Amino acid sequence: MPVQKGSSEAIVMTHIFSSDLQRASVTASAIWDAQRKRDEGRHDDDTGPSEVIKSADLRERDFRSGEGTRFGASSGPDGSSRAGGRNAFADAESWDEMSVRAKRFIDERLDRLLAEAGDGDGDKEDRRAVVIVAHGLILNVLLSMLLMRYTPSEMARLQPPLLPGAGPSDRSKRNQLCVPWSNTGHLVIHASRPKTTSSSNAKEPRLDAEAETETRSVTLQVVSINCMDHLNGLKKTRGGIGSAQFDPKQKTMDAFFGPSAKRQKRGRDA
Repeated sequence: MPVQKGSSEAIVMTHIFSSDLQRASVTASAIWDAQRKRDEGRHDDDTGPSEVIKSADLRERDFRSGEGTRFGASSGPDGSSRAGGRNAFADAESWDEMSVRAKRFIDERLDRLLAEAGDGDGDKEDRRAVVIVAHGLILNVLLSMLLMRYTPSEMARLQPPLLPGAGPSDRSKRNQLCVPWSNTGHLVIHASRPKTTSSSNAKEPRLDAEAETETRSVTLQVVSINCMDHLNGLKKTRGGIGSAQFDPKQKTMDAFFGPSAKRQKRGRDA
């Protein structure tokens, strides 16, 4: 996110951004390594990035004093902590605080790349992709900030309809998306130049003041949400180890079935 349309075989990742936290950076490194191996032997200019760019702005929400607390495990029916008599996540990073990080990442990293969308040869542009590897909560904030800046109508399309009698608090969250993110699931966005009309009298309908800025030169379209196609054909291992912490030092099955070491012969006085 965001990426261009095209088949997975044709896509060339030009940039890979990642949270600097381990669980995201390890995944980003695996994606970069797969792109690098696919680039071997290519004779054109469509090669992948030289490195993974890590950013602290893509870190997951900071729960501060609530870090390590399980949701629902230490909270009473009124939302207060059973142990401390207060909300365990009262001082957690707010949406507004996360949006500051998301906007900074867009300003420093994505604005220039999105401004280049649609430039040059059409076939090549349709295969270029930018990959962002982060975490579910901050990704929702980043997605909201992207759509609000570039395509507010797409933001409205993804929002669930308000129920009759919705209060002010419900309406105040209309700029906050909450799309699902499964483990390793990804979201696909298509970035393109809006088509201009040749008629001088034609006017583009105004959505709001922010929508009429120069950044409207790029249009974003969410193509798929929580895409899991890459897991087709895989079966989840049973036995309760699916939630175990990943250990990069874990041995493969080959190590267990390799040739056994020869035993030393015992001496006569052993």
